[in-house]
Amino acid sequence: MSSEKKEIIQKAEEVSLAYFKETYDIDVVFTDHKFIPADLSHTVSLTGYVQGHKDQEIFAMVDYDTYTVKTRSVPDEIKSAK
Repeated sequence: MSSEKKEIIQKAEEVSLAYFKETYDIDVVFTDHKFIPADLSHTVSLTGYVQGHKDQEIFAMVDYDTYTVKTRSVPDEIKSAK
Protein backbone atom coordinates (compact mmCIF):
# COMPACT_ATOMS: atom_id res chain seq x y z
CA MET A 1 0.00 0.00 0.00
CA SER A 2 1.29 3.44 -0.88
CA SER A 3 2.18 5.95 1.80
CA GLU A 4 -0.52 8.24 0.37
CA LYS A 5 -3.21 5.59 0.97
CA LYS A 6 -1.88 4.91 4.48
CA GLU A 7 -2.12 8.62 5.25
CA ILE A 8 -5.68 8.78 3.90
CA ILE A 9 -6.72 5.82 6.06
CA GLN A 10 -5.08 7.31 9.15
CA LYS A 11 -6.81 10.68 8.68
CA ALA A 12 -10.15 9.02 7.85
CA GLU A 13 -9.92 6.93 11.02
CA GLU A 14 -9.10 10.00 13.13
CA VAL A 15 -12.10 11.90 11.72
CA SER A 16 -14.39 8.90 12.22
CA LEU A 17 -13.23 8.25 15.78
CA ALA A 18 -13.99 11.88 16.65
CA TYR A 19 -17.37 11.69 14.88
CA PHE A 20 -18.51 8.57 16.76
CA LYS A 21 -17.27 9.98 20.09
CA GLU A 22 -19.00 13.34 19.59
CA THR A 23 -22.22 11.97 18.08
CA TYR A 24 -22.75 8.75 20.04
CA ASP A 25 -20.23 8.98 22.91
CA ILE A 26 -18.65 5.67 21.90
CA ASP A 27 -15.08 4.60 21.24
CA VAL A 28 -14.55 2.59 18.08
CA VAL A 29 -11.93 0.08 16.93
CA PHE A 30 -11.46 -0.07 13.17
CA THR A 31 -10.59 -3.47 11.72
CA ASP A 32 -10.81 -3.01 7.96
CA HIS A 33 -11.00 -0.44 5.18
CA LYS A 34 -11.82 -0.38 1.50
CA PHE A 35 -11.28 2.30 -1.10
CA ILE A 36 -14.19 2.99 -3.42
CA PRO A 37 -12.86 3.21 -7.02
CA ALA A 38 -11.56 6.76 -7.50
CA ASP A 39 -13.45 7.22 -10.76
CA LEU A 40 -16.70 6.77 -8.79
CA SER A 41 -15.97 8.58 -5.55
CA HIS A 42 -13.10 9.76 -3.38
CA THR A 43 -14.34 7.70 -0.46
CA VAL A 44 -12.89 5.14 1.89
CA SER A 45 -15.13 2.84 3.91
CA LEU A 46 -14.12 1.84 7.40
CA THR A 47 -15.53 -1.09 9.36
CA GLY A 48 -15.03 -2.05 12.95
CA TYR A 49 -16.81 -2.34 16.27
CA VAL A 50 -17.63 -0.50 19.47
CA GLN A 51 -14.66 -0.82 21.81
CA GLY A 52 -15.30 -3.61 24.31
CA HIS A 53 -18.26 -4.94 22.27
CA LYS A 54 -17.05 -6.87 19.23
CA ASP A 55 -20.64 -7.85 18.46
CA GLN A 56 -21.61 -4.17 17.94
CA GLU A 57 -20.40 -3.49 14.41
CA ILE A 58 -19.99 0.01 13.00
CA PHE A 59 -19.38 1.36 9.52
CA ALA A 60 -18.34 4.75 8.16
CA MET A 61 -17.74 6.16 4.70
CA VAL A 62 -15.36 9.11 4.65
CA ASP A 63 -14.82 11.53 1.79
CA TYR A 64 -11.04 11.88 1.64
CA ASP A 65 -11.12 15.19 -0.22
CA THR A 66 -12.85 16.90 2.70
CA TYR A 67 -12.37 14.27 5.45
CA THR A 68 -16.02 14.30 6.41
CA VAL A 69 -18.15 11.32 7.39
CA LYS A 70 -20.70 10.94 4.59
CA THR A 71 -22.47 7.77 5.73
CA ARG A 72 -22.40 5.78 8.94
CA SER A 73 -24.08 2.85 10.58
CA VAL A 74 -24.26 1.99 14.26
CA PRO A 75 -26.17 -0.72 16.14
CA ASP A 76 -29.82 0.04 16.90
CA GLU A 77 -29.21 -0.06 20.66
CA ILE A 78 -26.72 2.80 20.30
CA LYS A 79 -29.06 4.84 18.08
CA SER A 80 -31.88 4.47 20.60
CA ALA A 81 -29.60 5.48 23.51
CA LYS A 82 -29.13 8.97 22.03
